[in-house]
Parts: sequence; structure tokens; C-alpha cells
Amino acid sequence: MKRFSVDQVFATVATVAVICALIAGFWVIGSPGRQRLIRAARQRLKDIRSISYNLYRKAKGKEDYKLPKTWLENNLALDPLTNQPYFYKRLSDKTYQLCASFATDSSTYLLQNRPQNRKMDKWTHPQGRHCFNFDVTKKPPTLY
Repeated sequence: MKRFSVDQVFATVATVAVICALIAGFWVIGSPGRQRLIRAARQRLKDIRSISYNLYRKAKGKEDYKLPKTWLENNLALDPLTNQPYFYKRLSDKTYQLCASFATDSSTYLLQNRPQNRKMDKWTHPQGRHCFNFDVTKKPPTLY
């Protein structure tokens, strides 16, 4: 019966440990493709927040400000993956929606920075198309 040397045992254990660490890493943070989708979702949220903040700034201090009925495509940021403009819909003189399509569900992100402030829960989204409602007289909540 062949005996294994200490070096062979150590090499086998080290190899198994590295393989287990790689598997655990992909399980916890996801594949590189999933991380790319999460980054794209976060960029969409930043864009939507930026658009809403710009509208808030335009309306700030103007009692008679009314939202535009339509939004010209060149005024909106473009989706980072599809290069399509975000969807804008005026609901009233002071309220509107901004919509985007998300490839991931924000509740499934492991190791994400959980919001400490309940106002930041506004930015949670499901997979698929999701619309965020805004009031142009109120400052949009911050991200992260």
C-alpha cells in the first residue's frame, strides 16, 4: 500500500480549499456576468436619481412650475446596456414617473449595502420594468 507524503497531502488539501473558496465566492457575489448586471442596475438608479434631481432643481422656488407633458429623448440619460432612453410619464403638474428595465432584483443582491434610512428603500426594484414615482417639489432621496 502506497503511503502519501506530507507534501502530497498538503497539496491535495490546499487544492480542495482553493476550489471550495472559488465556489463560495461565486455563490456569494455571483458570476462576473451577474456583477455586470448589478453594476448596470446601479447605474440606472443613479441616472434616474440624477434626472429627478435636475427636475427638482428646475422647479425649486417656482410655485407655478409645471412638468413637461413629454420629455425629449435627448434630455434623458440612456440606459447603460440598451442605449435606450428611460421612460418618462407626467402624472400631474407636479408628479411624474421615471421607468427602467432591470435585469436583476435588488432584494437578491448579497453583500449589498443595506439602506440605513427608510427613504432609501424607495430605490428597491424587482426584475423587469419598474417605475419610480416622484414629486417635483420634493428632493429625491439619495442613493446608497
